Amino acid sequence: MQPDCLKITPLLTVAIPTYNRADLLDLCLTRIEEEISSLNIDQRRLIKMYVSNNASIDHTSEVIRQHQLRWHGEFEVVSNPENIGGERNVAQCYVAAKTPYVWILGDDDVILKGKLQRVLDVLTEQQVDILYVNGYSYSGCYLDEPARGRGKTGVIKYTDSLDFVRRTHIMLTFITALIVRSGANIESSMGIVAGSNLPQLGWVLQLIREGHSFVFMEDRVYAAKIANSGGYGAINVFGSNLLNISNSMLKTKPELAKAIQNGAVVMWFPTYVMNLRQGDAVYAEENIVIEIRRVFHSNWRYYFFISPLISLPITFARLYFIFIRLIRHFFRHLLI
Repeated sequence: MQPDCLKITPLLTVAIPTYNRADLLDLCLTRIEEEISSLNIDQRRLIKMYVSNNASIDHTSEVIRQHQLRWHGEFEVVSNPENIGGERNVAQCYVAAKTPYVWILGDDDVILKGKLQRVLDVLTEQQVDILYVNGYSYSGCYLDEPARGRGKTGVIKYTDSLDFVRRTHIMLTFITALIVRSGANIESSMGIVAGSNLPQLGWVLQLIREGHSFVFMEDRVYAAKIANSGGYGAINVFGSNLLNISNSMLKTKPELAKAIQNGAVVMWFPTYVMNLRQGDAVYAEENIVIEIRRVFHSNWRYYFFISPLISLPITFARLYFIFIRLIRHFFRHLLI
């Protein structure tokens, strides 16, 4: 009879799509190795690494090779012979996963100390369709954790997908925050999400539509590098594309699509507008007056949460932004 430890098969694939960000990838992989070293032997066997190198031309290959040499478990590397595009590289990470769960981690994001253990605790205790994990953004050192909400821990379980979507809404587009069940048939959805900059919705919305077990982890599990992406139109991606994809993939459950869209209007776009007006946005330039109204004019929330921030003088817009943040805090569930 084989020892029990030899019967343990991987439970979670940590998959990293990467392109030309060798130093950030090095930090990302270093933190994963440090987390792995804190686990016991059996728990280490539950983790499989997968890195998809999208034909990087910097020293990414060397960084991967060095970490692969130090890894004691399964560490699969795919080196695309040519750049297949960011969307296909992300989708490749999901499709390749042979474990029950897959966590697609941004190559510029890092797992915080002790949090891989917390993730494994949830995944080994119950079957889930999506585990949402909290995090924070950083610009300098990832250890510079904002004080707000630092003490919140624990998990909230949902069997009603609408309640889960109302809690997560537009954050369902952020890959690092989502640990998902593998094996969803995404072929039919790839045509819907192609060219949207949101390939992950091909499986995320399918799991939302068909799933029955969701978990929201309040612990801060990761730190995400801020202002490190962009180059695309935020209104196009998180406005037009998000609406079109959610309406199409959730047409049998339109209340889920509306909750995602309402979350974008109430929770995300007000901050985006203020950042844009103050010169802090990193996305491609768009005409916010015309484009946001075009996308959201039929949603009354636009007129309360977004339009005043565009039209008011900047001093009054800042005050109004404080006001709507208070409204969101006390009435969020009713608004989304």
